Amino acid sequence: MAAKTTAKKLGHREVPKFNKAEFEHRIERARRAMTEHKLDGVMVTSEANLEYLSGFMTQFAWNTPARPWHFIVPREGDAVGVIPETGDVNWLTSSWCKNIRTWPSPRPENEGLDLLAAEIGRIPRKFGRFGFELGQESRLGMPVADLLRLRDAIKPFEMADCIPLMKDLRFIKSKAEIAHIRHICQIACDTFDELPKMVRIGDSEKEICRKFAADILMRGADKVPYTSIGTGKGGYTSIIMGPTDRKLAKGDILLIDTGSKYAGYFCDFDRNIAIGKPASDAERIHDILWRATEAGIKAAVPGKTAADVFHAQAKVLEAAGIVLGNVGRFGHGLGKVITEWPSNKPEDKTLLKEGMVLTIEPSAMHGKGKIQVHEENLVITRDGPKLLTRRAPREMPVVKV
Repeated sequence: MAAKTTAKKLGHREVPKFNKAEFEHRIERARRAMTEHKLDGVMVTSEANLEYLSGFMTQFAWNTPARPWHFIVPREGDAVGVIPETGDVNWLTSSWCKNIRTWPSPRPENEGLDLLAAEIGRIPRKFGRFGFELGQESRLGMPVADLLRLRDAIKPFEMADCIPLMKDLRFIKSKAEIAHIRHICQIACDTFDELPKMVRIGDSEKEICRKFAADILMRGADKVPYTSIGTGKGGYTSIIMGPTDRKLAKGDILLIDTGSKYAGYFCDFDRNIAIGKPASDAERIHDILWRATEAGIKAAVPGKTAADVFHAQAKVLEAAGIVLGNVGRFGHGLGKVITEWPSNKPEDKTLLKEGMVLTIEPSAMHGKGKIQVHEENLVITRDGPKLLTRRAPREMPVVKV
């Protein structure tokens, strides 16, 4: 009873589920894009793209490599799920698409390849090209050897890359998608607000991450797949490591960066906390990064580019004497994957448009191998950027010791 009471007290009101019209709009856009990309159809197998087009949600499919899942969307005709027999109830319960073909998986010698070849073979050929997830920042949910066997089985269709098409579809978020991202951002913000009360001198990084993730889950997150942590006197040395047995000490700076998930959508941001009064250098870097983040937020408007967002942040850092070095990027897209297109970097001339969701993420090296980073999440609107996270305080929060 106590656990239920706590969850009810901490939890946020649920965001309405996506309705069928949301998916009808996605499929309509996908079919228009197929004509533009000269594809007669696409097949997706990755978690993000399959969920995005089919609405299928499961706890099972993405945690075992034994059973592949496929969703075929033709330019003309009915979409179809080609799935393991064991998942039929799960699919029919969660997906808008009730048209499925099944086989008794696992069956390594033929994991539905005959069914896939038959379904693709029925699709009218105009361009003679069929799309698969082959390009940058993509992952397959089936063995590569099976994909090559399928390539031969669907001839005279030519195998083509559908990642540019999926990239275009997922760039711009619907109002419902933005509501889901905002929801998980606000859940994580509430946990970050409580973080100074959770940590004590002597806590290990592992203990801190467990308490942090448990709190986010109790507030309504579905999963906390990513929690990186950094601790160290006057700063930390990595922003992507998992927790270690290192224990928190007076004078440390604590960073947690979370990629928490709700209904298939991520947040991705961090917060810094001082354990006792922070060193003056850490305070100075924190303020510089706060101002660089502010500049990046203001630059995220329709008509600007991802490169413009990078340069706005870099200008603040360089004016403060920070050497950028090989920083890679200062933020990225966000949605069904924790890092999506575009990258806020000098070479990325992607035009920013209303409905895009970005992270703003400047970083700075200082001292002897120390690094600090700030990150916020926002959506681009016609009226300018709108934060999905609550802005981090300009002064670093301090845990009194």
